[in-house]
Amino acid sequence: MIGEFNEPFLAAVEEGWTVARDATAHASTMAAIHDLDSPMYEKSQFAHPLLFSEAEFLELSQACRALLSAQLKLIGHLIDTRSREGLLDLLRMPRRLAGFIHWDNLRHGDATIGRMDVVPTRQGYFFCEFNIFPGVGGGEAYEGSRAAAEALGFPRAGLTDSPLRDLAVLYAAECRKRDLRRVVILDSTMHSGLGYPRQEYLKRYLEELNPGVPVHILDEVRYPEAWLRREEAERTLIHRMFTYEEVTDGFVFLEKLWASGAVLTNGFEPELRMSKRFLALLCEPGHQALFNDEERAAIQKYLPPAFSLTEANLAAALRDKAGLVFKIDDSSSYGGSGVLMGTDWPSDVLEQKLREPGVERWICQRVVEAETVKLRAAGDSVPHEYRLVLGFYSYGGKANGFLVRGSRTSKVVNITSGGKLGWAFVVSEEGRQAFIRHARSRAEDVTARSA
Repeated sequence: MIGEFNEPFLAAVEEGWTVARDATAHASTMAAIHDLDSPMYEKSQFAHPLLFSEAEFLELSQACRALLSAQLKLIGHLIDTRSREGLLDLLRMPRRLAGFIHWDNLRHGDATIGRMDVVPTRQGYFFCEFNIFPGVGGGEAYEGSRAAAEALGFPRAGLTDSPLRDLAVLYAAECRKRDLRRVVILDSTMHSGLGYPRQEYLKRYLEELNPGVPVHILDEVRYPEAWLRREEAERTLIHRMFTYEEVTDGFVFLEKLWASGAVLTNGFEPELRMSKRFLALLCEPGHQALFNDEERAAIQKYLPPAFSLTEANLAAALRDKAGLVFKIDDSSSYGGSGVLMGTDWPSDVLEQKLREPGVERWICQRVVEAETVKLRAAGDSVPHEYRLVLGFYSYGGKANGFLVRGSRTSKVVNITSGGKLGWAFVVSEEGRQAFIRHARSRAEDVTARSA
């Protein structure tokens, strides 16, 4: 597990910790993320990276592929047995989105871009969210941790690369295949005001990998009208950063964009796949025959048991609330919104909160206790226990690295609720020993200088 794997490394880091080293690492992190225009990220950085076992990374990569494959099979079954509007109703998505979905993309995984949120526990790893969305955040944390690791002289050989670069590789290949003229990283005015980082790193990687193809960061207000003409639109790749709930103009701009023939890497099918309802649907006994042995084994081992809340099971769920987390099935809810820990609320208050949007809007998932690890955030004088959630990136079937989110106070671990951000570098056992030796040698340097 991640705590045990990091124990000797973190001990070595602590031996060599000094105020000066902390300041060096923090300054390097800030230099790497300062241009992203996100004070929220700048204030939420761990002081050093974590390490992640290469063997466990390969195990989780296989589990991730199996879970995503099972989800696609389940979606295919739902498409075959329901109308499109009926499927959107099941997942609580507006019917008007039916015309903005590439339905064929839901039959295969070629366009899958996302981050699977994984809870590390002392008993194993559990997938708690499917964030299948082109604009899923957090990849910038790699850049800050990489800069800090380089400033402190940690070894770089063999480490996984930036997940944003992996995404740029996919898009650059698409640009070359279609002979595209430009890439637009498309935000909305609503989403861009929430404080998340600007996509400067994705822009830089795209420009590096596709020289001569300009990359623009725009929103629905600043998008050039000329690029909506078909001859220009068909040469334009669109990477969407906002969810359907962050559309500000009643879909007027998106209707024009959709009709223009622009190359949208995704319609609104990611929101469909992000629905928390799938956490319950994948666990339903009646769906298990859809999956092969590997997929069923992954569901059983890596998904916490979950079920859809109804009036019939509400009383039992309230009695068992201490062991459940309640998640509203809004596909576009993120940042910890729409999540209620049963143990945090008296039964009557919890019931009221569940009834406000409607009992059938919720799924219940068995709580798994996240492992805690003693870490330093930037500026901390001593390490503190942080409850961790890992973000496991998968772009076009390629798994990459782990965003680390940690909270000292909340079981809903997110930076919007005071959490911290960092990165876990995937290393072999040889690589881990190299990190430990380097941290220990710096500790010995400090001891020698003070003698």
